[in-house]
Amino acid sequence: MEGVLVALAIPFRDGKVDVEGLGRHVSSLVKEGVNGFFPLGTTSMGVLLNVEERRIALETISENSNGLPIVVQVGSTDWSTVVETVKLAEKFNAEAIASIVPIYYKPDYDTIKLYFSKLNQLTSLPIFIYNIPGNVGFNVTPDLVARLIKDRVSVGGVKDSSGDIGQVMRFVEMGLEVFNGSDHIVTLATLVGAKGCISALSNSVTGPVIESYRLIKDGDVKGALKAQSLVAKVRDLASKYPKPAVYYSLVKLLKYDFGGVKEPLVRNLTREEETELAAELSKLGLKVRFN
Repeated sequence: MEGVLVALAIPFRDGKVDVEGLGRHVSSLVKEGVNGFFPLGTTSMGVLLNVEERRIALETISENSNGLPIVVQVGSTDWSTVVETVKLAEKFNAEAIASIVPIYYKPDYDTIKLYFSKLNQLTSLPIFIYNIPGNVGFNVTPDLVARLIKDRVSVGGVKDSSGDIGQVMRFVEMGLEVFNGSDHIVTLATLVGAKGCISALSNSVTGPVIESYRLIKDGDVKGALKAQSLVAKVRDLASKYPKPAVYYSLVKLLKYDFGGVKEPLVRNLTREEETELAAELSKLGLKVRFN
């Protein structure tokens, strides 16, 4: 498993998963050449979705993914939800599962060890540790992962969204399957040995994200850096707006009609914000659909 995996936006309409819109989105991404999907993570609002919403989303993704690898983020604040999501991942033939560390109550090492040990007892699927310190408030370091492995906790790989290229390199040097989760370092992370990226912006600026990865693999440094520059500029622009809603608005503005986030624990962009975002995207030379 390698390449560009989409940190998938899962659209909602009227408080429900927009099955038609999600199916169309997945099918379109397959045609654009992505290498797989990472549902129920941060961009998917995974921690906000109940088990039934997770089931509907995973079923829809599986039906439209054309057999591409799916890595399901199973983490939640509720253990029973984790257990049921693991079952769903197996039912819908996931390639692997991933999980954030336990959240809200800042975990110590023994808590993380207990959690991933119990997770390993639930499934034979490879388990990726999903490190996203900006959201979770805890950085899963290479030293911590090395300690888990020494304590015989099976670690299938790491999705590292720290944005720290030095940390990505250390995970690679440990011989782990490493996927970079930060859109602004796709090219650099690939160059130092990451298997690929798990990208939020690949929902919308799909081509440039793919080129940031593929061209550096092909040895075209100049082409890769050009694509990466555009992705980085869109990322910087997106950082000015509420997440994950901005990723949904980007799909709407750059591709096709698309649902929004699951309110009210997160909110959609206002009309004014989308108008401002559209103008800034146009300045980057991107073709915007907006009415």
